[in-house]
Amino acid sequence: MKDMHLRRRLAPRWLMATASLLALWSPAAFADLVVPAGANFTLGGSIDMGCTDVVADGTLDLAGGTLTNVRNVLIGAGGQVNLGNGTISLAGNWTNGGGTLGLPGTVAIVDDVACATSSVISGNTTFGTLSITSSSGKLVQFAVGSTQTVQQSLVLTGTGTPLRIESTTPATPSADLHLAAGATQSVSNVAVQGMSASGQMVAPGQTNQAPPGAAVSNWFAAPVPPTPANIAPVPTNSPITLLGMALAVAALAARQRFGRKNKPSGRSPQ
Repeated sequence: MKDMHLRRRLAPRWLMATASLLALWSPAAFADLVVPAGANFTLGGSIDMGCTDVVADGTLDLAGGTLTNVRNVLIGAGGQVNLGNGTISLAGNWTNGGGTLGLPGTVAIVDDVACATSSVISGNTTFGTLSITSSSGKLVQFAVGSTQTVQQSLVLTGTGTPLRIESTTPATPSADLHLAAGATQSVSNVAVQGMSASGQMVAPGQTNQAPPGAAVSNWFAAPVPPTPANIAPVPTNSPITLLGMALAVAALAARQRFGRKNKPSGRSPQ
């Protein structure tokens, strides 16, 4: 009885997976792509998802393929999405519930107002390339307390109307974007609130298009030029330095007094 209960409970998920996999071979049909826990699915091609979801509780291997027109992506606890050199392009939410994303590959969040007008990135994910682009002023939020790591390339681009990058609590920096030391970045026309950056400063020297006073940390500020190797900074506030300077000034004053005392007056003897 227990086994039958489990089979009845799990059957809908397997039926969903079967329906989804069948949909891959029917261009006119669109259904969520669901890979159940313990299952494996290899793509190796290109699929237009038609504004449906990708759910990976098992292993989804793109094998260099592409998934386009995705609405939401959910990686469950223990789930794995192996991108290879492939790409997932979505308009909605990216949710990582504790799974892994196999690199390098690209995750691209794009405009598709008919599918999803905004996006939320939640959970912690390490991306190879993360690309977020918009010409409609799209709002992309990063969940409070989350950290998204980019190992290779970060692209944040607003065309015309600024792309909005915010934490879900934008009044204070509460979500972090970690850009690895060797990663590249291409950032332009963005309005950022409630975000911090680590690893590298993001958008150095650029102007935040958000309202004045927007809460950000380690974004936009002009980088501090390094101190030349042959010029050492002078610690003028060091107690030892101050004492040395005082003694030097006193010695100079004493030398000047001594010189005046022993200098001939220039008068003829009487």
